[in-house]
Amino acid sequence: MASEETEGTPATETAAKASGGLLKAVGITIGLFIMMLTTQLVGPIIGCRLLGSITPGCPAPEAAVDADGKPVEAPKAPPVYLPLDPPLVASFQDGGQIRFLQVAVELMARDEQVVEQVKTHMPVVRNNLLMMLGGESLATLTSRDGKEALRTRALAEVQRILTDNTGKPGVEDLYFTSFVVQ
Repeated sequence: MASEETEGTPATETAAKASGGLLKAVGITIGLFIMMLTTQLVGPIIGCRLLGSITPGCPAPEAAVDADGKPVEAPKAPPVYLPLDPPLVASFQDGGQIRFLQVAVELMARDEQVVEQVKTHMPVVRNNLLMMLGGESLATLTSRDGKEALRTRALAEVQRILTDNTGKPGVEDLYFTSFVVQ
């Protein structure tokens, strides 16, 4: 019997190890299942909160409204100004007499990338503005309404150039910072 006792002991230990290993495997499996379920349920919520604009399936952010129920615009980025240096100098004819116009122009955008795009296309911008200025009359260039109309057309031309080359108008405004007619 002594030999049976020694033989029975390893078998009992093996059975105990097997049942302990089985419990350990079941515990790990249940733990992994709970972790996976938690990440599947909580992950999208955290993703929408932290990275809402780039996480697919997140609801669109609610638009802010004022007391009247009108949507409130998001604050605009600060303006970035780009001077067209050197100033534009054009000649034009007035009653058989040649006259000169010198205009300092600054463009306003709200994005540094737009400013870089304008710099890239500066030769086209300067050319088209010079052609536009050379075709004006003295009456247009000396009246306030004429200058304002010229400014509006010049802005539209710069926006057209950018739209043709980049797909977006980019520049919000154009200002004459110096305007000399001789």
